[in-house]
Amino acid sequence: MFLKVIFSVIAVAVAYSLYRWFLLLIVRSIEKLGKEIQMRNTIRFFLGFLTFIVTIMVVLRIWNISILPLLTGVGIGGLVVGLALQEPLANLFSGLFLITTRAVKEGEAVEVGGVQGTVELVNLNHTVIRTWDGRRVLIPNKMVWGQAIVHFWPDGVRRQELRVSIPYTADMKKAFEAIQKALSDEQTVEREPSPNIVFGDFGPSSVNVIVRFWVNRENFFLGVTNLAMRIKDYLEKEGMRIPYPQLEVHLSEEFVKRWR
Repeated sequence: MFLKVIFSVIAVAVAYSLYRWFLLLIVRSIEKLGKEIQMRNTIRFFLGFLTFIVTIMVVLRIWNISILPLLTGVGIGGLVVGLALQEPLANLFSGLFLITTRAVKEGEAVEVGGVQGTVELVNLNHTVIRTWDGRRVLIPNKMVWGQAIVHFWPDGVRRQELRVSIPYTADMKKAFEAIQKALSDEQTVEREPSPNIVFGDFGPSSVNVIVRFWVNRENFFLGVTNLAMRIKDYLEKEGMRIPYPQLEVHLSEEFVKRWR
């Protein structure tokens, strides 16, 4: 009895040491190839799960516990178990598909089923997403695999837009030149793809143009803020102030006479 306890403890210790060694080996091998390791938490989870299963089998062997009766019982109640595990198995295989196809990866900004955030972990049963406001959402892998997955940053840059209002009294050519100069001077705006200025519409109080430009992930919010301030400053230097909504009211002479 005492020896079995000792052997069991040794088996667990050896299994844990092998788990840490294999995990370190995988990480260093990928780093030596000059690539960034993806899905670190997922790899850790699956390696730990596999180690746990093997360790349980070894410990049962040490205690001379046969799992044959258990497997026989599962075979007799296979139909019931199969029905009960239908949803978990669907999530399991969907998770394997997600991992092998790299449909979602840890650290990516995605939207799945209306949930937006950063992927934390692709688990056996669910995918964990950390939303922009800090919530932690667990989505079953079956739903992730069966729905459209939006990747917000498939490349290093992403487009932003600014809507700029120009007074009707302003020189449109000078206004476009001022906006173009602001785009050229703003360091957070990427040069490739090149930014552009397009006509929006004739508004009630202004001519509206749309400024489209590209920023990298780190400057996604900073870029639009800096450019907005720079465009406002450059337009005001040209004597153009962004107009506020105005309403003209025309009164007939007959109405004015009666009012007086």
